[in-house]
Amino acid sequence: MAVAPTAAVAAGLSVEDAPLRPSELKLLQRIATVERDFRYGTRAKRYYRTNPKTKNRIPLRVEVIAVQKDSLYFGEYLSYEMVIDEPAGMVTYSFDAGTAYRGRGMVMVTLQDVLHTKFSCGVSACVTRVSRNGKAVYERSAESVN
Repeated sequence: MAVAPTAAVAAGLSVEDAPLRPSELKLLQRIATVERDFRYGTRAKRYYRTNPKTKNRIPLRVEVIAVQKDSLYFGEYLSYEMVIDEPAGMVTYSFDAGTAYRGRGMVMVTLQDVLHTKFSCGVSACVTRVSRNGKAVYERSAESVN
């Protein structure tokens, strides 16, 4: 359910569109160095709640804004969504290029490793893949149910 702008302000909620913070960009770049097909934008939509007593803004959600050109994200996806939790080192995303290719994934970055779990489907099969620092540690394929 969408929240009307006036209702959001009244409830102490706010949204801003801003560049990624250097620490967020560094996290995404670290992922991209080991996962060649990992894509991301350089701006984020940040959702906040304002504490009514202290007036401090409390971050609720950070959505990375995907690059869109000619109605496609990154030149190939009909939809692409990414949420980043930089303090936790977590990134979740979903994508859809139509029946040919769609899926979702989660990446966790630790001091030593980039752990990536991805579930994707194409026309004939779905694949679950888990990788550590870009190298597959588990992969399972199953016939797609379209």
